[in-house]
Amino acid sequence: MHFAMGWSKYNMWFLGVWPEPIKTSRAKRYISNLIFWSTLIIVLLFVCLPINAHLFIMSTNLSQIIQNLSINVPCFLAFIKQLFLRYHRKALTLLVGQILNDWTRPIPEAERQAMMRNAKRSHLISILGSTVTYLLLTAFTLMSIWNNMQFEELYSLPFPSFFPYNYKKSPNFELTWFGETMGAIITTICYSCFDSFVAVLTLHLCGQLAVLKINLNSLVNATRPDNFAKFQERLGFIVNRHKELYRYATVIEDYFNITLLVQTMISTSMLCMTGYRLVTTINEGQVGADIIFYIVHVIHVITHFFFYCYIGEQLLTESLSVTQSAYDCEWYDLPPKKAVSLTIVMMQANVSFKLTAGKFSPFSLKLFSAVIILSPAAITTQRIRSGVLRSQQQKAVNFTIVS
Repeated sequence: MHFAMGWSKYNMWFLGVWPEPIKTSRAKRYISNLIFWSTLIIVLLFVCLPINAHLFIMSTNLSQIIQNLSINVPCFLAFIKQLFLRYHRKALTLLVGQILNDWTRPIPEAERQAMMRNAKRSHLISILGSTVTYLLLTAFTLMSIWNNMQFEELYSLPFPSFFPYNYKKSPNFELTWFGETMGAIITTICYSCFDSFVAVLTLHLCGQLAVLKINLNSLVNATRPDNFAKFQERLGFIVNRHKELYRYATVIEDYFNITLLVQTMISTSMLCMTGYRLVTTINEGQVGADIIFYIVHVIHVITHFFFYCYIGEQLLTESLSVTQSAYDCEWYDLPPKKAVSLTIVMMQANVSFKLTAGKFSPFSLKLFSAVIILSPAAITTQRIRSGVLRSQQQKAVNFTIVS
């Protein structure tokens, strides 16, 4: 469990939102509450409110609005994610407690290997998601430094912000700069840890479905010779376990579907706005840190959206393959009345487990391809290729004329 959830646990503990499944002391709970409220107030006062004030007061053209929104929307979404994780802490504690029980109970080596494969996937997604998010923060910092050097601004803040006081004099500038820097780090951690936590919960469910398939494949062989009482007992365990996993999947779906809908809508909107800004910047012939930031931002949005679609696809595949596992076991060696009992599992498994965006559309690779094909990022790539092709054709024409 530590391997699968270690990265998410440290990040969520830093934000004061880790749902600890083991009973802790009053001092630790007090520290967790203090960390949560401190980080929340820093993000609210130094990031969310100043950026929104700048959007409504200082932004005067479309370019400035899009640049503000490309920073404003992810920061506000990270703020919402932190509130969500804290508000649903009790329900998430039950889910983490169930994961802890699954890892601590004695199981055969084959089943533990199946769980470990999915744990490695969730661990990799956590690291990649955090790396891309920190890369976005680095690109944004470079863009801010580059733009300040271009306009020779000495007293500049990390974010486009508006404060109701003169922040350009000392020590106001140092305190404000430190607050915004801390807010940037907190929002970066919160944005990535929420996605990695959902991946851990979902892929653990996929691992338990893989364990269930192992039990189904060995059901007939484990109950020989003619030990039908043991067959009935193991079949009952499989049916009850499938019901438990379905309730686990339902809890994940019920608690996360609205937040994932908001995430999907914001991600697609940001992909459109950032793609548009990238296209216009390239067409204007501007070369600098702005292009790097927009490219990294597009990569960040696509990567996190792909993670959701990937884990949704894995969940759909694993849940529907339970039926195939029931069919692949050696049911033909059983008496007809016993073999018919397997239809209970097959009928249950026909109801697929889903991770959806607001119960409208399940996350899958099909959804990912549909969004990416219609995104401005794909249009940008197409336009760059066509521009290179036209340049090559023009060179060929010039060479022919000279010859």
